[in-house]
This record gives sequence, C-alpha cells and structure tokens, in this order.
Amino acid sequence: DCPELTGHDRYGQPLADGHRHAHVLPLDLDGDRHLDHILIWAPMGLGDAAQRAIRSLKRIWTKGGVGDLQVALVGRRDLGELKNLPEPLRREAGRLLAANGSIRSKQGRTPTGARTWISLTPFVPPRFVKRRGRNTLEGQVSAELESRGLPPAEQVEVLPDESMTLRHFVRVRHHGGSPPPVDVGYALRITWSEPVPGPIVLGYGCHFGLGLFAAERL
Repeated sequence: DCPELTGHDRYGQPLADGHRHAHVLPLDLDGDRHLDHILIWAPMGLGDAAQRAIRSLKRIWTKGGVGDLQVALVGRRDLGELKNLPEPLRREAGRLLAANGSIRSKQGRTPTGARTWISLTPFVPPRFVKRRGRNTLEGQVSAELESRGLPPAEQVEVLPDESMTLRHFVRVRHHGGSPPPVDVGYALRITWSEPVPGPIVLGYGCHFGLGLFAAERL
C-alpha cells in the first residue's frame, strides 16, 4: 500500500490533497540531450514501503529491442542528496531546486529560490485553452500554481522558439489516464515578484515528466 506512489488511497480513490504524491521526472543533467537520471519526488514524502519498492528496481523495459535499461540508486531521503552528484550534474540539479539549502552556488552561497523559471519540458494545458476567462493559458497556469500552494505569478510568457524545440516531446499518456484536451505543449517563462523554491511541475502529465521548470538563473 503506497499511496505516495500510486496517488490513490487504500480504497482505490484518488488522494484528496492534489499533487502531493510522486512525480517521476526524467532528467538530462549532463546537457547532452539524452536522459540520464530519474528523480522520484513526492511533496508528501516517501514512506518505508515506497522507498523499498524504489530500491528494488534494478532494470526497466525499453522499446526498440535494445534490451533492458539498468538503473542504480544514487540518492534518497532528501533532495539535498543531489549535492553529492559531480559537476555538471550538481549544477543542473541546483537549477531544479533553486532553494535547497544543501546545494550551493559557485560563490558558496545557498540559493534562496528564483524569481524566474523556464520550461525544461512542455507545459500541456489540462483544459481547452480559451481566449478569455479563467481557462486562458495564463489562467490555467495560475490555477495550477494555486493548487500547489505557490504564490500568483507576476508574468507568464510563451517562448515561441523554445516551444518549437520542445515539440518532439511525447505529450499524451498511451497507457492509463485520459489524454489532454488538445495535444499541444508550450515553453513558458514564469516570473514572480519574490523568489520561489523548486521543484516546479505544472499541467497535464506533470507526474510523468511534463511541465517541468528550472530556474533561469540562481
């Protein structure tokens, strides 16, 4: 029984506390445009049973007849474990967190959050985008922020060039779950008036790698 992994309670009902269960976030920490790490992050925490299940994972199935992918655990318990990664992995992990006291900048200061965050993976709106009202693109981003207890954004911008770069991402779940209203993804820049900590993941498919943001600068 691992509600923090499944997102459901013991009766099979979705958890009532929104997005506090596990997010499985594939990452490219070395900047070579190939995935090299997977971060399993649950705001509600991961209990003993969930941690045992994760530690027991040794390989995952892949497509294309290339064989199973071997996996190894590199950190657990706290996001601060990412400080033990070598550079440039640690620097990129720091951009995902922006406010974790265990990851320090080159100047030795502990980052205290970031005001500006940009898309690493496409933001897929969970509802049809309207021209006006609460279901505009900005309105849906605002609702996503509110549902996670994050402060309202000062500005939400679409980045056209970056959106084109992210267009090849798979944006629809093919096994389980409903598809998004429209198969479209956006690269966004979100700006707050005060620094906000990470990780920040928003929108459709955010528990499976979509809608992931990184601090534009620390």
